[in-house]
Amino acid sequence: MTKNIKSLIRLREEIDAIDIEILDLVRQRAKISVAVGEAKKLSRTPVLDKNREKEILKKLKTPYEVQIFKKIILESRKLQSLHGKKL
Repeated sequence: MTKNIKSLIRLREEIDAIDIEILDLVRQRAKISVAVGEAKKLSRTPVLDKNREKEILKKLKTPYEVQIFKKIILESRKLQSLHGKKL
């Protein structure tokens, strides 16, 4: 096996390990989003909070990060809307 192939394999292994961590954090975030949805329902607060979303996106540095978080926020809103329904 060439040095470049070994390096590629090592890098992919690093990505795989990071992906596991990301999935764990995404799952934790999803659980919290459901709880946020419950709190919003009880307080009769709308699911969409544009100011909160702007706060989150303002902290990001690259278009890559913005696109990822826009999707995370969208899916979080969906989870909040599903409060009381089976996932």
